[in-house]
Amino acid sequence: MKIGKLILTNLVIFILIAFVIPMTFALGKQPKNPPTDSLLSDPFLQAPTENTVNIVWFTEFAGTEHYIKYGQKLEQQVIAKTTKLSRVREDQQSYINTPPNQSTPRNIWRHEAIATGLIPNQRVPYQVVSIEGKQKISSKVFTLASQPSANSALKILLTSDHQLMPMTTANLSQVVNTIDQIDAVFCAGDLVNIPDRASEWFDDLRGGAFFPSLQGRGNYELEHDGIKTIYHGGEIIQHAPLFTALGNHEVMGRLDANNTLKQEFANSKPRQVAKEFYQQLAFEINPTNDPQLEQDWIKNNSFNTDTYEEIFSLPQSSTGGKRYYATTFGDIHLISLYATNIWRSPGMEAETQGRYKESVKDLNNPNMWAGDGKESVYQDLSKLRIYKPIWKVILERLKSISSKNK
Repeated sequence: MKIGKLILTNLVIFILIAFVIPMTFALGKQPKNPPTDSLLSDPFLQAPTENTVNIVWFTEFAGTEHYIKYGQKLEQQVIAKTTKLSRVREDQQSYINTPPNQSTPRNIWRHEAIATGLIPNQRVPYQVVSIEGKQKISSKVFTLASQPSANSALKILLTSDHQLMPMTTANLSQVVNTIDQIDAVFCAGDLVNIPDRASEWFDDLRGGAFFPSLQGRGNYELEHDGIKTIYHGGEIIQHAPLFTALGNHEVMGRLDANNTLKQEFANSKPRQVAKEFYQQLAFEINPTNDPQLEQDWIKNNSFNTDTYEEIFSLPQSSTGGKRYYATTFGDIHLISLYATNIWRSPGMEAETQGRYKESVKDLNNPNMWAGDGKESVYQDLSKLRIYKPIWKVILERLKSISSKNK
């Protein structure tokens, strides 16, 4: 099993690990048109600052208006910004009602609004509303909070490798049954299996998609000693901000309409290889020398993290954007690294320049690393807050090694 490598000191952390249990599933029938009488996800919290927090949710309709209401009497209202996910699709291997015969785009819209004027350590009720024509769809009322102040006692859920695994919803159910209020969720990569498969994020029929599991909307059945139990996960990220790291399962490979999504995921190439191939075909591919067309072609023929970046609002670094970053949450300094080079060898031998490590001979020679500027995330640590963080957490998605004697 793969786990996130998590370097921790002196934190009260609840660790969720999803175990692999083989199961079989049945498919049902899908409505011809996507539902417009419900939200595709509950809202969840992102990118808190001292006085603000972002609220994000998804629908399968563009809608005519989307907004949040917040405050003790839900008296404040902010219009949401709406964008459409550009790469999410389904195919014949998707666990949805009536899967298509080939890779097919799926229409999903993302809505985001920012609650402002918040006071640290004070929770406030909020609700999201989406309007489609004459129909008004409202979420339940949840609570939000901004960045906690220094010296605040915090409960952090540290988790990784959800990947729709059988035990994920069960473990998340135990979290909410055990802990009264989670303050933040740190997820160290491998959130899903195929990042461009929309249903793995939102509504996979097996009942363990990423967002439902973290929002208490999952529906995963497990059987033990002849007793069947359905687990719904936990209502967590509606109330607690989510911070994530990129794992190899958040990186898609080369775009190819003739391949399945799984085949695309497994078919990545280095950017440099795609650039060299582009140069050979540039006149045919891009006779007008359009720089955007060049950039898109190279990305489509190497790898991308577009869906991950379109879904989440995260702290950003000057060189890596959302892909790697450092931030402070209360007394915790969080560093999220983009540690996987998905096109490389999965081998972990000492001399291998692999997906998750550099070769031993290059460890002291950063110029030979094929990273993405990861070292620069450390350069601005002193600028994040005016006080020194007490704890440091590094989220880095690595592959574990099993002993040959076990």
